Amino acid sequence: MTDRPGIVSHRGVFYPRDLDIMGHVNVVSYLTHFDAATWSFFADVGITPDWIRGAGFALSAVRYDMQFKKELLAGDVVTIRSHFTRIGRSSLSYVHEMSNGATGEVVATAEVTGVLIDRQARRSVAFSPDLADRIRAMIEDGTT
Repeated sequence: MTDRPGIVSHRGVFYPRDLDIMGHVNVVSYLTHFDAATWSFFADVGITPDWIRGAGFALSAVRYDMQFKKELLAGDVVTIRSHFTRIGRSSLSYVHEMSNGATGEVVATAEVTGVLIDRQARRSVAFSPDLADRIRAMIEDGTT
């Protein structure tokens, strides 16, 4: 068990194809796992691909700050925990924390800000009160 905030949003493994020319996991591979965590995490509050397509919305990442703390190699299994940190009228922020599955050490983090946009109008739109309330509740209770 962990006292870290958030819910488990992804578990995965890095393969030899994920390595760069120096033999450690490439930045793009970290991002791939963080992106998988995002969609699993979003689904927990109802932001699913079906909802996005049906509502005509998109969530656009406007800031993505990754920090690399420990090297990963092929075969390393990771767990990502995610939690919301802020909800605004049309934007939200969240954090992903990637841990080494064998040691529990935090190996990378990603702090992300996204904006909800109307895909046709190409401008920001407000979150529905229901969705904003679900995200706000997750921030306040500290589980995500």
